[in-house]
Amino acid sequence: MPKQELLLLSLLYCVCMSVGLVAPKTSWAIGMPTPTPASTALPEEFEIDQALEDLLLLLEENLYDEAIALADGILQSDEESWKAHYYRGFAFERLEKLDEALSDYEAVLRIRPWDSGFWRLRGELALKQSNPRQALSDFKRSLFYNPRAQQTYSSLASLHERDVNPAMRDLYLVIVKARLEHTQGASSRAIDTLTEAIGSFERGSIPAELGYAYFTRATFLKSEDMLDEALADLSFALELQPDMQDYYLARGIIYAETDRTRPAGADFLQRMTLLERESSELEIEFGATVTLEMAQGLVARLRFAGEAGQLVTIAARDFLGAGVDPLLALLDSEGAPLVGDDDSGGELDALISSYELPDAGVYTALLSHANGGYEGKIRVSLR
Repeated sequence: MPKQELLLLSLLYCVCMSVGLVAPKTSWAIGMPTPTPASTALPEEFEIDQALEDLLLLLEENLYDEAIALADGILQSDEESWKAHYYRGFAFERLEKLDEALSDYEAVLRIRPWDSGFWRLRGELALKQSNPRQALSDFKRSLFYNPRAQQTYSSLASLHERDVNPAMRDLYLVIVKARLEHTQGASSRAIDTLTEAIGSFERGSIPAELGYAYFTRATFLKSEDMLDEALADLSFALELQPDMQDYYLARGIIYAETDRTRPAGADFLQRMTLLERESSELEIEFGATVTLEMAQGLVARLRFAGEAGQLVTIAARDFLGAGVDPLLALLDSEGAPLVGDDDSGGELDALISSYELPDAGVYTALLSHANGGYEGKIRVSLR
């Protein structure tokens, strides 16, 4: 770090210390607050992580101007610090400087465009700026990345309260209610709650947003091992909302668990296509193992030559225990999906085992990630 920037950050740190913010507090996050120990002494060398902790302390004491000043210093050193952008945006929002807050939230989304929670936050800010159309777009983007996001359903209910659309408001409130019932262990009641709501729409016009209710009910049905019913709900959901990537993942997992390998591969391929943000390509030979660095939205294409009748095993394993969740699909030489897998390798690892190749040709193993984790090294072997 340049000495001038180091000096600036050190001075800002001293300002924070001078106001007495050294007592242990809880940290701000998108979810619930979690304990964060505070430093009691000025470090010999300024650390970004320490500065972020002090920034949290300033926010908790409602010292928003000081927090903005410290965030400015952090961002001079690391303009890609999404936390600094987020916390500064939070401070701006509390000071009713909504344009500045929006700029910071947009910076976060440039760094983390897949972050469901930040799409919801930006949507809430759009509501404050009397821009319901933008808010609706952001909330739906939030659900694209995480259709289980209960807070987003609550935000949508509030939006439709403002728009005086009681039918849509009630739909989102029912989803929130059912998810709460399921969390409390009342799965049957949650299913009944959603069934009643779905039935009320089936007697009239069916909006695309009803797909959220079908998807939610499908997750509850799967938890009760009612797999055929869950598959039917997921298929209905995809008819209504064909671009929801997580619906394909959920349906593909059930197909894989019930040995319907080709439909599983097709759904995993569709999920990867919708979620893909970057790609990589490489060749792999039988008996080889390659290590790949996985990232959110990455799709790797590993190509190999195979013969008709050849038995193929492809394993994708979390390397070094980083918590990455590999997802596999095998395509034929025409790009048609043949088989897919999520967790058959144990824990979060993916495994396509002893698959018989139908023809001679060049095959492609698609590697991406499911929802259990997406950052870390994956080792892929071909046997």
